[in-house]
Amino acid sequence: MSTSTVAIAPAPVPAPRRKALGVSKAEFRWLMWPPLIFFVVALGLPMLTLLLQSFEGGGAAYPGMFEVPAFVGSLWRTLLMALVTMIVTMILGAAYGLAIVASPTWLRLALVAALMLSLWTSVMVRSFGWMLLELPKGAIFWFLNLLGLTDEPLEIYQTTIGMYPAMVAVMLPFAVLPVMSALQSIDKEQLNAATVFGAGAMLTFRTVTWPQMLPSVISGGVLVFVMSLGFYVTPLLLGGPSNMTVSGVINAQLNTANRPDLGAAMSILLVGGTMLIYLVSDRLFKVSEKWG
Repeated sequence: MSTSTVAIAPAPVPAPRRKALGVSKAEFRWLMWPPLIFFVVALGLPMLTLLLQSFEGGGAAYPGMFEVPAFVGSLWRTLLMALVTMIVTMILGAAYGLAIVASPTWLRLALVAALMLSLWTSVMVRSFGWMLLELPKGAIFWFLNLLGLTDEPLEIYQTTIGMYPAMVAVMLPFAVLPVMSALQSIDKEQLNAATVFGAGAMLTFRTVTWPQMLPSVISGGVLVFVMSLGFYVTPLLLGGPSNMTVSGVINAQLNTANRPDLGAAMSILLVGGTMLIYLVSDRLFKVSEKWG
């Protein structure tokens, strides 16, 4: 009687797990220390200083800041200004992003170069540029006078109407960049399929392009709104005293009224409100994913 031997294959050895990003957990913890230290020094310590300063009078600055008429008025003015700037930049940002993607190469390069130049230029420089445009006898008056359209000096400098174009121009790159990224990531096969099935340009845009770019349009708008809440230089130069924002009132409390406790309490409210709006918006619209 013969017995047959059965070869037992050795158990497969599991492949070693690859380390995320090529670093171990210990290395990852060490790499996290520098940004954490920078975050604490650059943001944590100033915020702690403001918080301590706001309680110098026993916390009376917090209810007291709402008794300052200029501050209460600036709250509503700042929210309205940020909302209008957000809506206009969302519209122009979507149009600008579409123009970049749909344009021929030479025009695309020119549009991107103009966008990057605006982004890299200081806000102060851009605000002064708009101021030179809007002065009563500035560049806009010179151009209109050259065309024979007006002989009277313009009255748009340091007005609400003259303030918004400059703010939109300052914030526009932050609305364009996420839209441009979303449009460039659209699968061209989807556009080709829509064309093959007889969809026109408008139908293709409405059913394929717009749904994929809408989250980026919203994300850019949220970022513009949050950043606009801290506007200081542009409204100060182009809006004048009648359009003072929360940041302008805080500066006045610190440097003019000699009430650092009130200024610190207003700053805490502004920073806290801005962070709350951003966190809620990020929860709803995933803003950080579009910029991450």
